[in-house]
This record gives sequence, C-alpha cells and structure tokens, in this order.
Amino acid sequence: MAGSNHIVWFKRDLRIKDHAPLASSAKVGHVLPLYIIEPALWQLPDSSRRHWHFIHDCLLDLQRDLAALGAPLIIRIGEATKVLESLRHELGKFTLWSHEETGNGWTYDRDNTVADWCRAQSVVWHELPSNGLVRRLKSRDGWAKLRDDRMSMPIIQAHQSLPSITDIESHKLPNKNHPMFGGNDTGSVQVGGRTEALRTLNSFLKERGRNYMQTISKPGISARHCSRLSPHITFGTLSVREVE
Repeated sequence: MAGSNHIVWFKRDLRIKDHAPLASSAKVGHVLPLYIIEPALWQLPDSSRRHWHFIHDCLLDLQRDLAALGAPLIIRIGEATKVLESLRHELGKFTLWSHEETGNGWTYDRDNTVADWCRAQSVVWHELPSNGLVRRLKSRDGWAKLRDDRMSMPIIQAHQSLPSITDIESHKLPNKNHPMFGGNDTGSVQVGGRTEALRTLNSFLKERGRNYMQTISKPGISARHCSRLSPHITFGTLSVREVE
C-alpha cells in the first residue's frame, strides 16, 4: 500500500490528535483530508445555523492544524457519494478512512449509501471505532470490557508532518451566515474549535468544576460551573479519551 492514495473523511472528529484514521492512513500512503458539507443534512429539523457556527470554528482550527502538517483540508460541498465519485476521477484508486459516526437516522442511511458505493467501486473503507460505542455486538455481554479496553489505550499523538496529495481543488468554506445553514438564530453560540476545547477543559478542571456539585441544579449559575464540553465531544474537537 506504500505510495497509495488515502482519503481521510472528517465528520464528527474535527481534530488531529487521537485520530486513528489520520494516523493509520499516514503510515501507508499519501493522505487527503476531506470534509464534506452536505446541503441535505442542513435541511433536517434537527440541524441549525447554531450548529454550523460551532462547526465553522472547528473547521478553521482543523484547517490550520492540517496545513501545519503539510496536508491542507479539502472542503467539498455536495452529496457524499457524488463528492467521492468526483475524487475517484481526480485521484484514481484510493482507500477511504473515517471514524464510525454516531449521528441520526439520516447520517446512518448516508453511511449505508456510501458503503454501497464503495462496494460497487471496489473502494476499501476503513471505519475505525470512536469513543465508547461498540458496533455489531450480538448481545450487551462484554460491552463494558470492550469499551474500557478502548478507553485505556494510549492517546494517539499527531504526526509532525503528513505525506499529502497535492493539486486537489478545495471549495471555499461557506461563511457562518450562508443561507444553506438556515435562518437567523437568536442568542449567543458557544465557540467551537480545538483551541477553545482545550481552554474549556482546562478551565473546568482547574477552576469552574470546583463548585460543580453545589451549583449544577441552580439555573442561574450552573452554566458557568458545568463542563461546557458536550459540543466539543459531539463534534470531536476532543476525544473522550482525552477528557477521561
């Protein structure tokens, strides 16, 4: 596989540290980091411009971190299989890597469609475990041990550089207020991105969390003393192992 082309599809794992697909693909060939903006996803009732504001921050940090490794993030807008088919024509044969995604019914169906496309095009897709979810168990027996074994594994360090694929066009990252992502939202939106995730984690562990037990049931002040880490874990600026 040395020298082959490998697409790393970022979904809800917007970081470079503790990222198994990125680390594994970099060992066996040239890497193209990819993020697909799927317009149909943003038409769903559980999608919001507030989500996009947070993800936009995350993508800016991810772009910066990947560029520093020599493998810029490629943004493509469109339906996932059409984007992958376009890249197959541009790159030729490639291997697809991603984390297993925990989303909603729409993302589940989309991943099944991508899997069908991969089989039809003889594209190998490596979906690696993410967080504590253990897929395809015949029963719940043994789940806790598998989960604990995964969580106890060493955190995967980011590469100092990546063998990248060059001359692949990226679409421009849409701005935060692009109409694709819905109407205007009211109120403030939590800041996203890896830098903010680390700041939020550190402030909770060293300061805000001291009064967690006493304040978590008090609406007026609980927002300050709770972790504020849920969106960072959801969109993967932090891995669960980093938090644990």
